[in-house]
Amino acid sequence: MTAVSVPERLVGHLLAGHPWLYAESMPAIRDAETGDFVALLTPKRRLLGIGLFDARSAIALRVLSTRADDRPGPELWRRRIRDALTLRQEGLDLARTNAYRLLHGEGDRMPGVVVDNYAGYLSLKLDTEAWLPHLDELCQALVDVVQPRGVYLKGVAGSRRKGARDPGPLAEARTLYGEAPPEPTAVLEHGMHLGVSLVHGQKTGFFLDQRENRALIRRYSRDRSVLNLFSYTGGFSIAAALGGATRVTSVDTAAAAIEGARDNFTLNGVDPGEHEFAAEDAFAYLERCAADDRTFDLVICDPPSFAPRKQAVTNALRAYTRLHRQALRRVARGGLLAASSCSSHITMEMFLGTLREAAAKCRRPLRLLECRHEPADHPSYLHFPEGRYLKFALMTAD
Repeated sequence: MTAVSVPERLVGHLLAGHPWLYAESMPAIRDAETGDFVALLTPKRRLLGIGLFDARSAIALRVLSTRADDRPGPELWRRRIRDALTLRQEGLDLARTNAYRLLHGEGDRMPGVVVDNYAGYLSLKLDTEAWLPHLDELCQALVDVVQPRGVYLKGVAGSRRKGARDPGPLAEARTLYGEAPPEPTAVLEHGMHLGVSLVHGQKTGFFLDQRENRALIRRYSRDRSVLNLFSYTGGFSIAAALGGATRVTSVDTAAAAIEGARDNFTLNGVDPGEHEFAAEDAFAYLERCAADDRTFDLVICDPPSFAPRKQAVTNALRAYTRLHRQALRRVARGGLLAASSCSSHITMEMFLGTLREAAAKCRRPLRLLECRHEPADHPSYLHFPEGRYLKFALMTAD
């Protein structure tokens, strides 16, 4: 196995639980290829752990283990999957929820591997090409532990990198095992029915990280008019309708997502004709509402990431502030604003700062009711702040 010496300043960082070693911070690794296991050594040549090498990524090494008795391979993958599954069985009501994150990459000690379980169909997404040489072993480990109906490879992030070598058929989206996922795949979330497209849907098919927040919205929606911006296929919208909202308006730029939302209303026995759907830009819709002086009792803002890169943070904060200002103006007096961000580059304090600025500009003081991060099936190490990406705040607007 190729070995590399970890700089002294990074040894404590690695042992504390941070799973990444960046290429710019490490000595050059010239005698290994993407997908090779690399022994991580202290400057005094003592074994620190094992890493998975990616020659073309800014993250050169993803740390698989810092235990001397761990050996990378199928048995370790099975043990990690079993541990993750046990945590989900303990923390989730799987009788009422059969869509959840099984493996959350770094947080489940499988860095670069994301697996979501949709009613027995596993959607697998790789954040690095380095797992491709181990894909068959990884798939078999999932089958051995979970015994799924099927395993579907959703995507490989590295294969889309500019200038990256074409990994060929290995990286193509496809069914790796068992049945191909039905279109849509019917799942349950706290008893709510959802149709999810593992093949065409965003992320692994749906935004499972907002599951508990959708349940929260359901509790607060009774007798309220609700506006759901960036609604996608209507997860928050259905939760609000089932919670007793008088009328729910779903807004998304993608017409296909809006049609998916209508279908999901029908799946739950809710007449979509009693609610409103708009395939429109959220900012443009808010401007139309402003022109009509239309307000809502609850406004939900869950946009896509405004800061996919660190360099975009300044512009992203301006965009969040603008969105929150316009959304807050559509909240009726005494109403609720639910706001979210999914960018790891935006900290919770930055995010709340955009809400404070919006509130000040609107002269509408906001009172914080709930402030949340990722749910329990999206764990992260305390020494890995990059893993804490989700921010969600529920507030009352005076």
